[in-house]
Amino acid sequence: MSSLGKLDGWESLSPELRERMVAADLPESLRLDEYDLFLLGPDLIFRDGLLRFGYGTDAWGGEFCLDLDTGAVLVVDDSRTRTFVNSSLDLYARSLRLVAGLAPAIVGGDPDGWEDAKNEMQRVIGEWDAPAMTSDNYWDGLSWDIATGNYADQSDL
Repeated sequence: MSSLGKLDGWESLSPELRERMVAADLPESLRLDEYDLFLLGPDLIFRDGLLRFGYGTDAWGGEFCLDLDTGAVLVVDDSRTRTFVNSSLDLYARSLRLVAGLAPAIVGGDPDGWEDAKNEMQRVIGEWDAPAMTSDNYWDGLSWDIATGNYADQSDL
């Protein structure tokens, strides 16, 4: 059984929604240095037309939610502000895997590596999901934080 199936609330989801979530193949986590950009769970909760399926603890973090009306992924911060992340759960999972692959450059001590990672994120995610790279959306903001070394391992600097 996938990690999703072990989360509280899984059984309350419709078969269609469970199938969509399994098909997206979300990673259990994405960590850059000491920052958790994404952690699956700890449970699945419906609130305000959204399904909360994960969270992040970094500056861009909050609750990652699936908008059940549009299919988009949003992050909802402590003040309940919603920020667009991706147009679908599948695109969100793909974006997480891309950033995981760029992690060595992102956490390394080389400013050129940070810039290259930002450029790659902006190019690839922008090709997959143009709205995700609109100014002030999640991936756009995160990419600029990466370019400034905010996720670099401070012991390398």
